[in-house]
Amino acid sequence: MTEPMNKTVVAIEYPRHDETITSDAYTFRIAAMPGVRSVEVSVNDGAWQPCRQAGGSWWYDWSGYGPGEHGVASRVELADGQRLATDHRFFKVELARGERRTLSPRQARQLAGRQELSRQMAHKFVVVAPNRPAVVRRLTELLSQEGANIDSLLVENLGDVAYFRFLLEKENGLRGAIESEGFQVADDKVFRLDLPNRPGEVDRLTRKLTEKGIALRYLYGTSHGETTKVVFAVDRTEEAVGVVKELDKRVAAEAAAA
Repeated sequence: MTEPMNKTVVAIEYPRHDETITSDAYTFRIAAMPGVRSVEVSVNDGAWQPCRQAGGSWWYDWSGYGPGEHGVASRVELADGQRLATDHRFFKVELARGERRTLSPRQARQLAGRQELSRQMAHKFVVVAPNRPAVVRRLTELLSQEGANIDSLLVENLGDVAYFRFLLEKENGLRGAIESEGFQVADDKVFRLDLPNRPGEVDRLTRKLTEKGIALRYLYGTSHGETTKVVFAVDRTEEAVGVVKELDKRVAAEAAAA
């Protein structure tokens, strides 16, 4: 799970807030405390991308983008495995009129991979609030006002604290709206996959991930009728897209043949 940002741990230095970028390539600069395992960035709510370390900072080379409004967030993984994330930093891209860029084959594959990734994933939110009826009611009211169409939901009460966990297809600025009400929010990107409700299907998923050297961070699911819906997060998100696509195609082929 990605916890809310601790500004002494990770911060986006460049781009600045509301900065205008006019070049066709740009390098993000991230500051992070010493001793972190890794630093990643997510552009426009896309997949988390690894940064490189040099000169006391962390860097991510961004290219193949278009004009308009963009947003970037960064996160670090600490030595104990905990992840801390920044808020989104918003900026603009303005390119010369009529300028056209030709993507290299590698950039085109990366762009296609990110688009495919976004179709396979959802946003997982964990909202932490005092365990009081009025507080939980305010949260559900806020979600309704924001037009949040929740895919799945789990509320846990642990003593004086309530954990409100839910999935959304798109974030659409919801985190900021929730935080503005004083709630603590953590969010993460997760895969959603429908599998046949029969023995061996979850084992097939974990085996294929293991064969690719991909480690599960967590997995949960529920079954209804002939379908088992699983939600999971991994340590190497983009590499897992191929596994999810393969299983999706197999399930679709079985359904067509039935």
